[in-house]
Amino acid sequence: MASDTKHSGKNIKCPYGSNVLVETLIKYKPKLITIANDVLHSHVQSEDVFQDAIVKACTMRSTCIHCPIGYACRMVYNLALDEARRRSHDKLKMTTIDDADTLPAANVSALDCIVATETLHEVLSSLKNLPRRTHEAFIRHRVEGIPQKDIAEELGVSRTLVNFMIKDAHRSCERTLRAA
Repeated sequence: MASDTKHSGKNIKCPYGSNVLVETLIKYKPKLITIANDVLHSHVQSEDVFQDAIVKACTMRSTCIHCPIGYACRMVYNLALDEARRRSHDKLKMTTIDDADTLPAANVSALDCIVATETLHEVLSSLKNLPRRTHEAFIRHRVEGIPQKDIAEELGVSRTLVNFMIKDAHRSCERTLRAA
C-alpha cells in the first residue's frame, strides 16, 4: 500500500504507506541541506545527500522512529560525513602529473637495506636449524599459503601436529628477531 507524498509538485512513491520520515525530510529540507552544507561546503553535493536521504527513507519503515526530525538530522549529517570522507579518500588517491615530483620518495637508506637483509638471513638460518618437517610446514603454510589440513595430508601427520610445528617455527623466528 504505497502512498504519494507531494514534493515540489511531484509525487514520491513510498513503498510502506505514509512515511513520517520522508514527510519530515521534505518539511525540513532547507535545514537539512544546511546541515549537509556545513560538512561538505558544497550546495550541489548537499542536495545530492538530501536526495540520498529521501531514497533511503523511502526504503525504511518509520513506525519505530520516535523523533523523526532528530533522526532525519542525524541521517543527513551521517550521509554528509560519509560523502566528505569518500571525497577526502579519493582526493588522496589522485595526484596530477604536475604534482608527481612533489611526492615524497621512499626514504630507504643503504644501511636499512643491509640490516633488513642480514636479519632475514638470520631468520632463514634459524628456520634451517629446525627439523625438516617443521621447516617445510612453516614455509608451505606461511609463505606459500597452503592450508594446514593439506600440509598434514602431504606429511602424513595430524592437523594438530602441523599447527604445533608452525607455532614452533614462528617462535624460533621471533626469538631470532628479538636477538637481532
